[in-house]
Order: sequence, then C-alpha cells, then structure tokens
Amino acid sequence: MLRAHGVARSRQFRTAIPATFIEAHRMFDGLLPLTDPGAVFAVLFLLVLLGPIAADRLRLPSIIGLVVAGMLIGPNVAGILDQNTFIETIGYVGLLYLMFQGGLDLDLEGFARYRRDSVVFGLITFILPMVICTWVAHAMGMDLLAAIIVGSALTSHTLLSYGTVASFDLTKNRAVTATLGATLLAVVGALLVLAVGAAAARGDVGALFWITFSFGLIGYVVVMLYAVPRFTRWFFTGLGQDRQVRLTFLLSGMGVAAIVAGLVGIEPIVGAFLAGLAFNRFVPSGTVIDDRVRVIGQSVFIPAFLISTGMILDPLGLFADPRALLLGGALLGGMILSKWLSAEISGRLMAATGPERGIMFSLSVGQAAGALAAVIVARDLGLVGDVEVNAIVLVILVSALVAGWTADRFAPLIQSKSSGAASLGNRVVVPVSNPRTIGSLVRIAAQVAAPDSGAVVAVNVLPFDARPEQVAAHKGLAAKAEKVALASGSEVLTSVRIDSSTVGGVLHTAVEQNGTALVMGWKGYANAREGLFGSVIDQVVSRSPIPVLVCRAGDDDATKRVVVVVTQEDVGPAGEIGTRLAFDVGSRIARQAEVDMIVVSDIEEATVRSRLASVPAAAESEVVTVEGVVGRLNRLLRPGDVVITGMPPATSRLGRGARRLARAAQGRTVIVVVPH
Repeated sequence: MLRAHGVARSRQFRTAIPATFIEAHRMFDGLLPLTDPGAVFAVLFLLVLLGPIAADRLRLPSIIGLVVAGMLIGPNVAGILDQNTFIETIGYVGLLYLMFQGGLDLDLEGFARYRRDSVVFGLITFILPMVICTWVAHAMGMDLLAAIIVGSALTSHTLLSYGTVASFDLTKNRAVTATLGATLLAVVGALLVLAVGAAAARGDVGALFWITFSFGLIGYVVVMLYAVPRFTRWFFTGLGQDRQVRLTFLLSGMGVAAIVAGLVGIEPIVGAFLAGLAFNRFVPSGTVIDDRVRVIGQSVFIPAFLISTGMILDPLGLFADPRALLLGGALLGGMILSKWLSAEISGRLMAATGPERGIMFSLSVGQAAGALAAVIVARDLGLVGDVEVNAIVLVILVSALVAGWTADRFAPLIQSKSSGAASLGNRVVVPVSNPRTIGSLVRIAAQVAAPDSGAVVAVNVLPFDARPEQVAAHKGLAAKAEKVALASGSEVLTSVRIDSSTVGGVLHTAVEQNGTALVMGWKGYANAREGLFGSVIDQVVSRSPIPVLVCRAGDDDATKRVVVVVTQEDVGPAGEIGTRLAFDVGSRIARQAEVDMIVVSDIEEATVRSRLASVPAAAESEVVTVEGVVGRLNRLLRPGDVVITGMPPATSRLGRGARRLARAAQGRTVIVVVPH
C-alpha cells in the first residue's frame, strides 16, 4: 500500500511537468538512454569536465557539480544515461578508490603518535550518530531493528571532501590524520551493526555466526597489514621494477582486497582502506608513482563515482511523497547534528583549532552509496520500504553539499604543515656522477629511505657551460640511478641540475626537495690539500642543514651484515648525536636488507647498550667488545659487510679516524655519519 501510494503521488507530481518538456523528451524516444559505448563514454567524461567548471562559476564545491550533473542526465530526470554496467562498475571503483586513497595518504607516523585522537574520534563519531539517528528513525515510526540498521548506515561516512583536503596539502595535518584513522573504526563499527542486524532479521544469530565472522575479520586484517606488505616488497624488488607494473599491481590489489573482504563478510570499502594501508609505505608522497595513482583516481574514478551517485537520485519521486521528505529531513538533521557534535567534542579534546574541527566534520559528514547499500539490505529483508530508501537518497545528496561546502570553507584557513619533524629517510638526496659507485650509493640511500616509505633523490650537477653531450651522458647516469633504486624497492626522483658549483647544486637540491639526509660518495682518503674527506665533501658537510652520510663504496654487490663501530672517542657528549645516528642508519640498512647488525666497540657493553636504547630498532643488536677496535677490525670483517661509524664534530677524529677506518675495512663499504 505504501509503495502504491508513493507511485500514485509520483504520477500526480509528474503531471505538473510542462508539456513542452514532455514533447521534447518524446522526440528522443528510441534514442535515449544512450547505449553506444562511445556515446556513453563521451557524455560521462564531458560531465567530468564541465560539472566542476559549472559548479565553480556558481561558487559551489566541485563535488556538487558532479552529483547534480549525474542527477540531471540520469534515468530519473533527462534519461540521457542509464545505470548500465559500465557506469555502475566505474562508479563502484571510484567508491573503493576514495577509501583506498585515504589509506595510502594516512600519515602512519602521525597516526602512531596521535592514535589516541583517532580512537577517541572514531568511537565518538560512531556512538553519537548511532544513538541519535536510531532514536530519530524509531521516533518516526520505524521498528527498532529497522531503526538500528538505518542508524548504522549513517554512522559510517565516505571521504567525499578528501580531494579538496588533499589539494590544500593537508593530508599530514593532525586533525586529518585522526579523521582518517577514525574512518576505519566507524566503518568497521557500522559493518558490525549491519551484519548483526541483518543476521537477526534472518534469525541466523548464533554461535556459528559469531565464530565465523570474528575469525574472518581478524584473519583478514592480519593478512592485509602483515602479509601483504611483505609480499609487496618482494614483488617491487623483483617483478615490479617498472612503474607501470607497480601501478597495475596497486590498483589490482585494491580490487582483490575488496573482493576478498566481501567473501569473508566485511564491507568491501573496508578492504580498500586496508589495502591502502598495506601499500602506504610503497607509495611515497610526491613521487612519480604517487602522482600516477592520484591522477587516475582524481580525474577518472572519483568523478565517475560522484556522477553515478547523482544518477540514483530521483527528485521527482522524492518530492512526490511528503513522508520521504519528512523522514529524510529528520534523519539528515540528526546525522548532521551528531557528526558536528562528534567533531566538536573530539576536536576540543585534542586541542584542534576551529578550522581543523571544521575539516573533521567535513570529512566525516559525507554519505554515499555505502549508506544506501545498507538501507537496501534492510529493504530486501522487508524491514523498510521505498519511503526510507528515498529518505536516505535525500541524506546522501544534502550531505555531499555540506561536505563540499565545509571543505571549501575551512581548508584554506588551515596552514599546511607536517604532523612532526621529518624522519631521516623521508627524502635521501644522493649526487650521482661516478658510474662505478652509482650502484652502491643509490642502494645505501634506498635502504635508508625504505623504512620511512621515503624516496631517493638522485641529482647530477653540471656547470653552466656544460655541452649537450655532457648533459646527455649525465641523464644516462640518472637513468641508471633510477633503475638501481627501483630494483631496491624504493621510489626515486631524478634530475640533472645546472648550477655554478657542485657544492651549491647539491645543497640547493637538498633544500628544494626537503631533503632529510644526504649521501656523498668518498674515495676513502684525502691528501693534504683536500682537507678531511676532500674539498667538495668538506664544504657540503660544513654547510649542510641535514645529516651527511659519507660513503666509501666497497667491492660487494649485496649487503650481508651491518657492522657499527663505536670507539672511546664516540662516547663523550660531543659524539652522542653521531653515535645515535650511526645506530639509526645501521638498523635501517639491516632491516631493509634483512641481515644482522652487530656493534663492535672497545668500551664496556653496558655503556654501548645504554646508547642503543635510544634507537629501539637497534636495541637487540649483538655487541662485540674488542680492544683497539680499529686496528683489529680487518680480522672481524667478511665479504658483504657494511661498516658504519658516527662522527663527533672534533676535527681530528673527523679526519684521521675516518681514514683509518676506511683503510682497516679495505674492500668493504664504509659509511661515516656526520650530524648537521
């Protein structure tokens, strides 16, 4: 009866449509909706192009232009396009991509540092909307079980305004990081409620259901966060040394993760988000692979998703039944109020600014096809009817408007900054000019960068009067450096820089690329006129704003063991920073090469252990005590060893000690870590 009444009202409403519009529509009978693949493709991407432009002219968020464009050309208005398989597929991929990109961009270090913020916001933005929206739905006449499912549909959220946030370079903002972490908790919580509610409606809630669901969820999370990253590193260092192959691997991994999530009873968008987390460290921000992933998603998948979302909207049917408007308005008010309260309470607890709280609200208020899917599940179970479905459609449309408007309102008010000091391996700059040492230097740089999901910046510096053949030769060296870095599983940026001096070119590159460490090639000795390491390296070390890793390349093609040398001169106050950096570099290389790290020293083991404690990743390393460590070092070393030592700023130690160590470790790679 309810559905028949809604259909009758819809027909009555449609009789009010101007006759000219009806006649115009009849002219295209048999032609619409478009079915030719080329025509469908052309119309879809014309909307992708023109929708944001029209929205910008009207001073509306771009996502609104895409959603409204989809509604206007959809089957419920003009009927130009129908919800065919192609549009449904690309729109669904866009929904997955939104969550996938959120996982890729999540600042893992910031999340670990501020995980309390994510947990608090996740719980609040789940509980408050769940309670308020369930109460509103029940007060509007729904059965309690149906009201609970509708409430669960509105507790989760889709990151509709994430593109705007990313365009303002706010992905590492503390509030954004907390919201991305909270998204996972809210979506999983909504999934649990929906799964239990649907099982209760079918009468399937029992011990077997809970055992299957719990083990499936736990097992899936473990595989995604522990097994997949290891497999990805193996793939990138083997078959995936080409960026096109890596891009295909990432996107197919997103799809497979969504499929497997559905098979084990988990919402596919949760799988896509976890896939983004699993690949997070393999897609460093600002690199070529990161740019390719963003371009294909933000220019194809996300716009197609927003258009496909607009195509399901039926404004005529919605306004034909006042009860759908009344219920939709009530649910919309409850959802917006609860999401705003959640952002305000959580934001104030984490001392977020007003604009940051606004961005938290913007990211968490958007609803999309996920909410509609949950209500359709309830309809298929006979718990709700078409009125409730149309009400959720209204919530989706208005929430997109609110998310877009608030993002445009608050994002420009937030200063772009990192969530904390950049780690040592975030951007490792390495000058490459000697074909014989490129492999060793770039491999060391890649091993230092990998634990931070950082990137190698390989730079060639040429003078202003460089001849074209010199430029071409150095581009070849940059290409070789890129190949070595990709083979090590890391991303790389290459450039041939024209500068007045080698020193200036290296330091300018380090500043421009936000370098966090600098790897300089060294021959292992310096004559009296060259100073400590050599004239160029000495100038770089004295002027560098970041730590410098002075590296004498050895004869070995692979790293078999990492040996950190600590002497009596390194344990004083002046040598503490250098020693700690040496332990950090050593633990990074050992972890990435999957080899052991040992500490060789001529001081007491307890003293060495106290210094190792400052670097948790190196704390369990073996300590070998030897008198006269530098003189006896050659007896302890074996092929494949990488020898590392930290330098205090004492000039005598910096020169003589490094040269003695290089002579003692003849044939082995030696790294002298010099703090800035």
